Amino acid sequence: MATRLIKDPICACAVVREAARAVTQFYDLVLEPCGLKSTQFIALKTISEAGELPQWRFARDHALAVETLSRRLASLRKKGLIMVRTGKNHGERIYALTDQGRETFDKAIPYWERAQQRFKHSLGEVDWLRMLEVSRRAVLAARKAEHLRAPNGAAAIASASAAESEGYAIAEGSS
Repeated sequence: MATRLIKDPICACAVVREAARAVTQFYDLVLEPCGLKSTQFIALKTISEAGELPQWRFARDHALAVETLSRRLASLRKKGLIMVRTGKNHGERIYALTDQGRETFDKAIPYWERAQQRFKHSLGEVDWLRMLEVSRRAVLAARKAEHLRAPNGAAAIASASAAESEGYAIAEGSS
């Protein structure tokens, strides 16, 4: 049986995941003295900025499955860094930092800033800004593409229109 050839041999998913793993490993290394992983720091930062944050909003804003987020936040709860309460909506989980979480987050900030500066310096200002913009557009494009997976053409067109109206529009000239 013949193997099918892929028309576009460059896999965007593989390239983006490789870059994300490399950057994550670097940030993890710099944050190691604080006892935090980069994903944990991001969670503490996000919750700190919000004060209190519903799990569904955190998951939506960070393009995470709720189940994945539950596992990540469970480790922070076990460390005593965040607390959870039940919200007004059925089963809604709302997260906030504990005093220990605020203290841990505050101690980690200089390490995070050091990682940011090192990475930005290594990448260069122009590529840093370009990376941020392309990453933002990649998130929007993936969300738009997700709305296009409908089983038939008519539904795909309706779904694409819905994605556009929900703010998933992509900048002119990108695809």
